[in-house]
Amino acid sequence: MRRTSTLTVPVGRGWHDHACWFHTGPDDWRAALVPFAGEGVARREGLLYLSDKTEDELADDLRALPHRDELLRTGQLSVMSIEPARGSAGGQVLAEQLALIRRAVEGAVAAGYSGLRLMVESAPPVQSRSDAERFVHTELLVDELTARLPLTLLCGYDGRFVDRRAAAALAFVHPVRQHSTFGVGTGLYADPDDENTWRVYGELDLASREVFEIALDALPVHGDLHLRLDELGFIDVGGVHAIAALAERISPRRLVLHDAPTALRRILELSRDEFPAMRRVVAGV
Repeated sequence: MRRTSTLTVPVGRGWHDHACWFHTGPDDWRAALVPFAGEGVARREGLLYLSDKTEDELADDLRALPHRDELLRTGQLSVMSIEPARGSAGGQVLAEQLALIRRAVEGAVAAGYSGLRLMVESAPPVQSRSDAERFVHTELLVDELTARLPLTLLCGYDGRFVDRRAAAALAFVHPVRQHSTFGVGTGLYADPDDENTWRVYGELDLASREVFEIALDALPVHGDLHLRLDELGFIDVGGVHAIAALAERISPRRLVLHDAPTALRRILELSRDEFPAMRRVVAGV
């Protein structure tokens, strides 16, 4: 099982941690970025920093990192300018970026490092519901990689340009997040053992309903979809309806709920006539 936690400083991270960090500008981002990178150096990890900045700007963000130039020279640290990171990228560009991350992990291990510590920073504003869904979809695809590779990831967002609703949705799909962000204790993340499987934890009520809907709308679907619910403490009727909408969207593929709470199974049974999509949900597995 992966770790879910909150943090006040971006250190103490381990394999499969996927952390979200909202900053208030370049200086604030560097104050998080440098300690995160420094921890990776101490642990003998490969480091990769991606953003749509120039490579000179990326290197400058890390100027306070001890021995930065030597790390760049030896290749333990790499910086790479890419097309706008994450949610603003099109399908082909996104596929290429995911392949780049996978190759970087493989390259770090082949070079003798214990794994890869990845830092990604996004500049584009995230304002509308559709913006949030695109960025969340990308984060979920990246979370699938993070769950199954020797990879530790810090995602930076300039909070000045992120709508509060979008920020809550982004935090929801990062198993590690700042203590000050929204929805602490509730979220969704990729299962490390089973493909096409996601874990939902916490309590899903009116406060978290919209971010849960955004996350389900953005979920990557590669076949039958599985949700593991053993860490779910509560779900209201609105959350169940969001699950029904997901079942409708992925049809004819199945939605399978594992360890569904008794109350959820009862709501599903009572709702099958009112919501035909509920008939496609397999619960209690």
